[in-house]
Amino acid sequence: MRLTCTILKWFLGFYLVSSYKSVPGAYFVRFYAAIFPLLLGPLITGKKNTENIKKLQKNEMSALGYVKYKTYASPMECDFYLHKNNATYFTELDISRGELMTKLLQKIFLDSPKYPYIPVANVFTNFLKEIKPFESYTVSSNILCWDEKWIYVASRFMKKNDTILCSFSLTKYVVKDGRKTIPPKDVFEFCGIYNEKVEKIAKENYKILSENSGFHDTTLLEQIKYDYLPL
Repeated sequence: MRLTCTILKWFLGFYLVSSYKSVPGAYFVRFYAAIFPLLLGPLITGKKNTENIKKLQKNEMSALGYVKYKTYASPMECDFYLHKNNATYFTELDISRGELMTKLLQKIFLDSPKYPYIPVANVFTNFLKEIKPFESYTVSSNILCWDEKWIYVASRFMKKNDTILCSFSLTKYVVKDGRKTIPPKDVFEFCGIYNEKVEKIAKENYKILSENSGFHDTTLLEQIKYDYLPL
């Protein structure tokens, strides 16, 4: 009996520790841990021309660069089908996209006389392959293209050393100053990451996106090159 209780305690302890992402408040810790170092640190020290900004402005492909991190499907993220629950993908998307936008647009948050914020307009997600309990995967996000108003961010969930695409998401962002919309081009120019090369690639991607109206078939979007530069 004592041995059974010990085994159950160890099992419960392992279950809780391995499900740390589902602990109350864990979402806020993970999300703000990704963006606060890029915002609070420079504001506290007064060093607004950060190494990150210098690095972005130095590389002409920065606007299309990606962020990526590795994690796994914890037990409490899985449903009765014994795979990662669809709803939990959006938590990871928040963290990945939040880091991407904060890192790329750090300068406008730190130096702009305005008070910009970047709300999500809508998200389209295609679930392709399941992610099983404790199976590791990577989440990556990058800007795909933009138009006069919207910024389109592509996010991918990959497993098996980034050889299998499990899920593809397309998020539409808008940069706002109060009720006023700031055109993406103006934002990128302010941040020093706009040039004709990235504009040309973004236009090509936007054309593919436009031809894929309704997103009924994402195969074209999934085949677009996304690995220009790790941020």
